[in-house]
Amino acid sequence: MVVHDKHPDYHTKEPTGLFTGASESSSCSHDVGSGAMPAEALFAVRVIFVASYLAILVIDLRTRRIPNLITYPLLVLALAARPDGIGLVPVPNLLAAAAAFAAFVLFAIRGWMGMGDAKLAALIALAGGPALGAMALWGAFVAGGLVGVVLLATRRVRRGDAIAFGPFLAAGGALAAVAPEVLLERSPFAGLFG
Repeated sequence: MVVHDKHPDYHTKEPTGLFTGASESSSCSHDVGSGAMPAEALFAVRVIFVASYLAILVIDLRTRRIPNLITYPLLVLALAARPDGIGLVPVPNLLAAAAAFAAFVLFAIRGWMGMGDAKLAALIALAGGPALGAMALWGAFVAGGLVGVVLLATRRVRRGDAIAFGPFLAAGGALAAVAPEVLLERSPFAGLFG
C-alpha cells in the first residue's frame, strides 16, 4: 500500500489535463509501490469518466433520468481509479461521497431533485475527493441557478417548473475529470479540506 503525506491522491504531478502527457506516455514507467503510474492508465480513466459524464448529460436532458447503468459501474470504478489517480480510494473521498449523497437525498425527499442526482453527486465527490468534489458540485449549483434565472427571464419556464439538474452535475464532473490538478490549484475549497 502506498502512503502519501498531505494530499491523498496517487498520481505524479504529470499530466495536468486530459490529453496532456498522452504523447509522452512511452517514456513513463510504472514502478510498483512508488505511487507513479503510466500516463496511459490515467488517460484511460479520465476518458471513461468524461465520456460517461457527457453521456449522462445528454441522456438526462432528453429523458430527465440518470441511468444507473452508467452511475453504478462508475461508483465501483472510482473505488480503485479516479481522474486524479489510481489506487485504493482515500477515506476523505468516501466521506465526501457520503456527505454529498446525504445532502442530495434530503433534496430528493423535498422533491427538489431526484435520486439519480443524489447518486451522481456521490460519484462526483467519490471520484474528486472533498475539495474537487465540492468545487464541481458548487459549480453545478451556480451554473444551474444562472441558467434557471435566464430561463425565467426569457419566459421559457415558469416559476415552479422543474429544470433538470443532472446535466449541470454531469458538466461539473466532466470538468473535474478533464483537469483535476488545475481545478484543485484554483479551488476555494482546497484550504478547507487541504
